[in-house]
Amino acid sequence: MVAEGLYHRAYTAHLGNGLRILIEENPQSRSVSIGTWIAVGSRDDSTTNPGLAHFIEHLAFKGTATRDAAQISRAIDSVGGSLNAATGRESTVFYADVPADGMSTALDLLADLVLHPAFASEKIDLERTVVLDEIRGHQDDPEAMAFDQFIAAVWGDDHPLSRPVLGTKRGIESVAESSISDYHQRNYRPTRMVVAAAGAVDAETVISQVGARFGAVATEQVAGGERAAPQFRSERNHYHRTTGQTHIYLALPGPATGDPDRYALEVVNVLLGDGTSSRLFRAVREDRGLAYSVGSTVMRYTDGGLWMLYAGTSPKLAPQVRDLLERELVSLREQAPDEAEIALAKARLRGLFILGMESNANRAMRLGTAAITGREIHAPDQVLARLEAVSSSDVKAVIERFLQPERLHVTTVGPDL
Repeated sequence: MVAEGLYHRAYTAHLGNGLRILIEENPQSRSVSIGTWIAVGSRDDSTTNPGLAHFIEHLAFKGTATRDAAQISRAIDSVGGSLNAATGRESTVFYADVPADGMSTALDLLADLVLHPAFASEKIDLERTVVLDEIRGHQDDPEAMAFDQFIAAVWGDDHPLSRPVLGTKRGIESVAESSISDYHQRNYRPTRMVVAAAGAVDAETVISQVGARFGAVATEQVAGGERAAPQFRSERNHYHRTTGQTHIYLALPGPATGDPDRYALEVVNVLLGDGTSSRLFRAVREDRGLAYSVGSTVMRYTDGGLWMLYAGTSPKLAPQVRDLLERELVSLREQAPDEAEIALAKARLRGLFILGMESNANRAMRLGTAAITGREIHAPDQVLARLEAVSSSDVKAVIERFLQPERLHVTTVGPDL
């Protein structure tokens, strides 16, 4: 197969079965970060078995067709590396960080975990207990539970994006071995996979080694459910919980993963609530001392997104903080950021991106995440150029587009206001 150049020292290729490979060479490095992304997450779980994508991620490490859990651990330790996985709402990733001479071992393990999990009955029951304990820990975390209630309110209880990634106690307790195998077979297909590597690698070598391990997987398509786009809900909710803090969430519709306005909105988000120079941090924490945790973030999915503000504060101050967050949004719309404020936000984003690119893991993650969500992949210098090109008129346009007060969603979780 022929590698196609993406940018300097970065390449992509496709196996005959549809699996995509991305490589970023870094000759100055002495390590490699490599991962396998699968386009399946908690939003793809069935209503009867929420948490199945995450459960399968756990079960893969309990043993494969050729290795038990102890052998998996010893194999990665033998090359001085680390091996892990994570499940999100739209994808699952298995990844490894190893010294350069451990790449072949890392690929062996990744292919084994992704393609050949054993799903042995006794291991399913053992790991079921572990995941149920993880769910209990999540439920003991007031902020995590408040976020779950906010997400369910903003997307609606019936939309798959509202599901907790971990699933539910009932769903994990009742999932059958056959459902696990069927889910894996349906979703872990080469056309739904991406392998990305960054560091002390040679592109042709990576392509050859990935092909040797993943190339024989059949291209057979197994019918699966289509994703339904989320519908943003503009409403106000309060959920009573006996907690020491009240958790306040404000949200507006945001851009999807590939939206061209995402650069400009990231600039606006930074000056609004990301960092100690932001408007929210100064107004809520520095000037008034009303909360320890306050900020904003942009959450992007393949078919929708959120622009979210958050603050955690004492119940007696919650109405004041909520109103202040809303006033800051109104102020942002009525008093456009000036050139100095925009330049400061862009400088913060530029620095965070450059520092992130010092890590092979972040470079591989950038490639894999972009590919699995269908986003175009730009060279680091192109990303910086696009960020620098954000103008005051771009900032004004995205504020007008996304900051629509009539569409504001507000969820508070805590004692009665």
